[in-house]
Amino acid sequence: MEDEKIAIVGGGISGLCTAIALQKNGIHAEVYEKAKKVNEPDTGIILSGNAIRAFYIMGLGSQLRNNGLESDACLLKSDFGNNIANFHYQPPTPIPNYLFIQRSVLQKILLDALLPGSLHLEKHVTDFTDDEAVTLFFKDGTSAESDYLIACDGASSSVRSKMFPNNSLTYTGFSCWRGIIEYAPFKVTAYTETWGARGRFGIAPLRDQQIFWYALKKSPEASNLREWTPIDLLFNFFYYHDPIQEILENTPNNQIIYDDLYELNPLTPLQSGNILLLGDAAHASMPNIGQGASQAIEDAVYLAKWISKEDSVLNAFKKYTQHRQERIKLIKDEMKIYGLASQIDFPILSSIRNKLLQMTPASFHNEKLRRIIEIEEDMETM
Repeated sequence: MEDEKIAIVGGGISGLCTAIALQKNGIHAEVYEKAKKVNEPDTGIILSGNAIRAFYIMGLGSQLRNNGLESDACLLKSDFGNNIANFHYQPPTPIPNYLFIQRSVLQKILLDALLPGSLHLEKHVTDFTDDEAVTLFFKDGTSAESDYLIACDGASSSVRSKMFPNNSLTYTGFSCWRGIIEYAPFKVTAYTETWGARGRFGIAPLRDQQIFWYALKKSPEASNLREWTPIDLLFNFFYYHDPIQEILENTPNNQIIYDDLYELNPLTPLQSGNILLLGDAAHASMPNIGQGASQAIEDAVYLAKWISKEDSVLNAFKKYTQHRQERIKLIKDEMKIYGLASQIDFPILSSIRNKLLQMTPASFHNEKLRRIIEIEEDMETM
């Protein structure tokens, strides 16, 4: 397999992690990114323990932790600031349950870990063929050949659209805002998420006195919420507990990123011929407890492990597809109750939900978290 080439479409977190994991296993991997530079709009990102473990497998765990802030707890609060639940699993290893890092910092770590010359920018894939080998056709009129193709081109994957034209994204019914405050005039030390009738609001500390926040709110598709400013968000969350109002008051308008959230119906299989789907291209879902990016990072190390064990890349793709879908289903099942509970937006029902969560034993929440963040056992049994 050392002479075989794998082309990766997409230079985001999923594509970069996949290339790094493969290259560290001696696989010739090339990344093709349509943008002029790998520079997504900067914001914070929350990685859970499973992603941190995956970074250690890639040899980047210590570097990741040196550039982020850590926590073992996610405190769930009501809109008035009462504690509802505490996701605080005690892992058997000294790896934290959560890590908060600036997206641009994470991207730099990944770019520096790539083999020189393996990232190709301004390569917008317009078409591809899969015969005995894969040929990529780019918008600039050039083409590239490879033995295999891995699509890491996000939720709106053009590769997936051609492979599975009848499987499209479904709107979740939620809009999302993310923002960063630089040199905040107040300090945040804990990771919290607040649930109330007017939506969810998450807060996490970053290095250098920065604060990362995100907000989710039910909305119809293609609503005018895209035009909301921090003042509009302030009015929406006007009665939520401190420091939510102060966070919104101190966030510049140009530091907010807006997205409508979409998810993908389960795909079977994730592979067709010499082509494999990874990351959001394969399983886009709601970003609960940092599992959006974390699952993409997991994908990379799981695939690299299978390729290192099998006698051909094609066999590794098939084994990965079979076993990875089991893990993806487990994560979705574990997150299902969490996701449904967070969507309640009728005040009386919200209050009942909060009471029920307060009555739920901590062991119940922590067991769910354990099943999500512990991946070593799965890796060892492959």
